[in-house]
Amino acid sequence: MLEKYGHGGDLWTAAETFGKTRDQFLDYSSNMNPLGPPAVVEQILRDHWRDIAAYPDPAVRELRGKLAERYKIPVESILVGNGAAELIDLAVRVLQPAVMAVARPSFSEYEEAAEKIGGHILNVPLHAHHDFELQLSDVEYARAASDLLFLGSPNNPTGRLLSDQVRACLAKPGKPVILDEAFIDFCPEEERLTMIRIAAQSSHLMVIRSMTKFYSIPGLRLGFIVAHPEQIRRLQRLQVQWSVNMLAQLVGIGVMKDHDYEQSTHSWLAKERLWLIGQLQQLGLQVTPSDTNYILFSLSGLGLRAKELQQEMGQRGILIRDASRFHGLDETYVRVAIRLREHNERLIAALRDSLEALTAQQSILERNWIKSDAGVRGDILQPDIVQADNPPSNEAEGHPLKRARNAAGIPLKLQQAPTLMVQGTSSDAGKSLITTAFCRIFLQDGYLVAPFKSQNMSLNSYVTLDGKEIGRAQGMQADACRIAATTDMNPILLKPKKDMVAQVVVHGKPYRDYDARTYREKYLPEAELIVKDSLQRLRETYDLVVIEGAGSPAEVNLKDRDIVNMRLAGWADAPVVLVADIDRGGVFASLLGTMEIFTPEERDRVKGFIINKFRGDVTLLKPGLDWLEARTGKPVLGVIPFLPDLELEDEDSASLDRKLSSGGLQSQFKETDGYVNGTEHPKLDIAVIRLPRLSNFTDVDPLLYEQDVQVRYISSPQELGAADAIIIPGSKNTVDDLLFLRETGLEKALLEHARQSGHIVGICAGYQMLGERLLDPLHSESDRPETEGMGLLPLETTFAADKRTVRTSGTTRLFAAEDEVLTISGYEIHMGQTRFLRPVVHPFQLQEEQGELAPHPDGAITDNGKVWGTYLHGILHNDAFRRAWLNELRRSKGWEPKGIELAFQARRETAFDRLADHVRSHLDMARLYEMIGVDTQG
Repeated sequence: MLEKYGHGGDLWTAAETFGKTRDQFLDYSSNMNPLGPPAVVEQILRDHWRDIAAYPDPAVRELRGKLAERYKIPVESILVGNGAAELIDLAVRVLQPAVMAVARPSFSEYEEAAEKIGGHILNVPLHAHHDFELQLSDVEYARAASDLLFLGSPNNPTGRLLSDQVRACLAKPGKPVILDEAFIDFCPEEERLTMIRIAAQSSHLMVIRSMTKFYSIPGLRLGFIVAHPEQIRRLQRLQVQWSVNMLAQLVGIGVMKDHDYEQSTHSWLAKERLWLIGQLQQLGLQVTPSDTNYILFSLSGLGLRAKELQQEMGQRGILIRDASRFHGLDETYVRVAIRLREHNERLIAALRDSLEALTAQQSILERNWIKSDAGVRGDILQPDIVQADNPPSNEAEGHPLKRARNAAGIPLKLQQAPTLMVQGTSSDAGKSLITTAFCRIFLQDGYLVAPFKSQNMSLNSYVTLDGKEIGRAQGMQADACRIAATTDMNPILLKPKKDMVAQVVVHGKPYRDYDARTYREKYLPEAELIVKDSLQRLRETYDLVVIEGAGSPAEVNLKDRDIVNMRLAGWADAPVVLVADIDRGGVFASLLGTMEIFTPEERDRVKGFIINKFRGDVTLLKPGLDWLEARTGKPVLGVIPFLPDLELEDEDSASLDRKLSSGGLQSQFKETDGYVNGTEHPKLDIAVIRLPRLSNFTDVDPLLYEQDVQVRYISSPQELGAADAIIIPGSKNTVDDLLFLRETGLEKALLEHARQSGHIVGICAGYQMLGERLLDPLHSESDRPETEGMGLLPLETTFAADKRTVRTSGTTRLFAAEDEVLTISGYEIHMGQTRFLRPVVHPFQLQEEQGELAPHPDGAITDNGKVWGTYLHGILHNDAFRRAWLNELRRSKGWEPKGIELAFQARRETAFDRLADHVRSHLDMARLYEMIGVDTQG
């Protein structure tokens, strides 16, 4: 492996590998300017070599001044460093992201910097079908889901610049962004493309530049970073003294004066890039468009691997980069620099010879193998007679992505990705979490994986980047895959409104209300086509699709029009894993009974069983497992022990009810001076109203993990007690749930709580209830045209026919320290339009991440700051704001404020990994991969 230190350009390792001297290689594995250093560099080194006897300027004053003059920015916004690598590390150490989003494939230093501080990586995949151009929707998702977004422009190794739309997005205030512009000098339009001037004035953006690539001085190590002066001061405090040596400073000053060198570089590159791309394409290589001085191409059309080509080329004295070493690229990708014409001609000749040699070797191997009907998916070759002592490995060396290969070890290009389906013997068998675990496991193993559930029924929904509504479980599973959720992952969502009637949401938008019979008889045939189209798009985009079934697949009265279980498995050609919940009892009867109801074809599709939520000694279960395997002929893939305190959100309120019934979220509160139920540390008592039509209850999830908070769900005034704060959450039917508060006496208790200066928060429907009136002229929610509200906020809400679903971000000063502005993000789902009857303070300023609405205020707060409401779901998921509000509650009790202790998104990432590790350790993963069509044993 020539990239043993993670980079190209390692002539020492190449010499050891191929038995040549370093000067015998033509290096295409690193991307330096082939014109060599400008002539002024030699002059500087000759004239100033004696200056190494003195310390360099620790503030790099002269070079910073020249950079400030060139880019027309304040000198206080610039820090010079020992190459871009040092600055990458410094920037990440200063920002300390718990979760850092990185576009993959990308420069490995980004991820290494995050890993050094214990941060997690959120994958933002770049796709070949988009020519590896970063999509705006993925950027918006990644920025909302992470603490820091780190991107390259141009990206390394793809060579693609960020689009104008993406740059405009990054310029907007929000979560921190680091932009690596190491190769942007090679673009003649650098002046227009760079974001340096924005970064110099921005509190959220940093831009890193390298001077080593363009000026071909990697041995001197020189780069700089541009950011707001306050950020620069933070970076300086961490930087090692005299990081930039004397000669590097002098050379940096000198090369910037050589404008002829810049023009020569741009002129050479414009011609040579076009020529080289054309030559590579003539060899049958799939070339990615490039905006800079290197080119990424794939060998997939030739059935060859980068590692094999690198070996052949190295023997011919030419070094190329095996780009499969970059996360997100398969084993067919190669990156080469663009050099001078005489060198490029040698490259093309060596490539032609190497490809011919490898193709000949491939033909010899293939003649020793024949096709077998017993192969895995696709046209996979199986051995007739194995003559070699060591048959080819089935695993791509040097890359975690395992792909099906023919017997010669050649990767096969599948038209559609393979699938795996998780079905359960009943509802709540654990299908959603098992699917989530599989998503994270396959991601960890190198797959670009996506979840899919054709039809979901839930009131706890998730808003996609384009403002569409899908089931919460599929949104969570997409997060486990570290990809942006789309409506293709859950094309049909059913939201119950009343007995036997549900709102049907199709591709994220409300379609119409159906009763159960009409939906089944009239709409399911149409739904079938929608489901098939969504699944096909996912299979064309990702390497693997994990499908979740719904309910039980053995409902004989529903099977003829099934779109969620066995018929779907047939459309997807999916192997099925059948999950049963042993905690319910009767686990063997449920598995065997389900198998007995299946047709022979359906039984064949089931490849194994998972017994879930086990508590106890698994050895006592073994006789039953042996009996089940003997009786059905199907293996038990694993017995998954119950995993307590997982800290991942629940799919619907039924799971919340189970927690309440088991005492997990007790409604009773025993307090003595804030010390809850005998605990050693004082806790805030926060009561959440358990509305009958509760939706999006995950809004309060972060409070469950704050060390100084006790959360209780209550349904009656008697349970309220002396709560420190009360939260009225979202509802699928605001009017009916307001009437519930009125009928139970909770409204009277809430009004008394407010009269005594108690704290109340309303989110979405809860916010609407706090107003003076609810108007429903179209009877969208009820048959009441007007309902009196609680009257705590001067607003009225009119329910409209159209639902507003959008992701938003913004700022607030509410509860913040003096002169502090907190960034917030979340999403809106509501059909109400609110207007204000009197002047009111709006605590939040929001900006849609996609949509037509201009920046606008949100929410309202009473004059005493005790009662406030917002449309922003997820407001309490913002760590800084949540802690600011909790500290306000602490101050009202005379307690000292606390610092931020909970990084909720990082904790969620840890929970995904914990779930994946738990399931993996109790599952026969080799057998599972074999089901999908991948032999991990080699």
